[in-house]
Amino acid sequence: MGRISNFMIFVSLLVIATLPSVGLPYILPSTQIIEFMTNKFARIKALRIIQHTKVKDLDQEQERVFGEIIYLKSPYLYRSEMVGQPGKRLIIHNKTKSLRIINRSISYDGESQDYLYRFLVLAQSPGRLLEWLKAVGINLDKVSLTRFEGKIAYLIGEKEEGSPRLLVDKDLFFPLLLKYGDVLFRFSDYGEFMEQIWYPYKIVYSFEGTTVEEYTVKDITANPSIDVSLFDIPRIRAEFGVSELNEEALPR
Repeated sequence: MGRISNFMIFVSLLVIATLPSVGLPYILPSTQIIEFMTNKFARIKALRIIQHTKVKDLDQEQERVFGEIIYLKSPYLYRSEMVGQPGKRLIIHNKTKSLRIINRSISYDGESQDYLYRFLVLAQSPGRLLEWLKAVGINLDKVSLTRFEGKIAYLIGEKEEGSPRLLVDKDLFFPLLLKYGDVLFRFSDYGEFMEQIWYPYKIVYSFEGTTVEEYTVKDITANPSIDVSLFDIPRIRAEFGVSELNEEALPR
């Protein structure tokens, strides 16, 4: 009887050992997530984008839709301008400086972190991107899993609603959401416009919880030749006067 009992105990332990373990999923550290994410866009050194921009005028409760040309060059050069309307709406970002021209007048000229969302999907060193994310208040030591618009995503940052955070698709390592300060950006409709080169064809920008701009890609070219003088803030500044308009929440 003792031998049978010992045999049954042995069999039971063997069965338990071969059962699939049930436990918490392994969560990658933020450094590895960012490394995988930057690898997805490592071949995109520059971009030329034609997009439809929808701007919601919250004061007048109406929308404006117009075409824009976007120029991006790694690691931190950005320019957008309305198609066929020079100086109507022109935005330059170079390193940490931004210059905004509205109706041929300077409406903002100074330090800005508003365009980080554009540089997430451009060739970057993981270290530089981690520094930028930390600078906007994202806690890189906190990583968890969440569900966002039907996808499982890594959440880098605090879990509390409204806290600075970056959501990254768990399987594809595409950025899905970036939140810091009063701004929030959603990335969606990723398309493969060249072999193994993907880009979000729709970006939605919200300010203080309200959607104020939507960008929809109509045409995109990877790694075109772009003249760096397009991002020369001192040269462009000299062409325009200063507006009296205070544009703290100027559309991006």
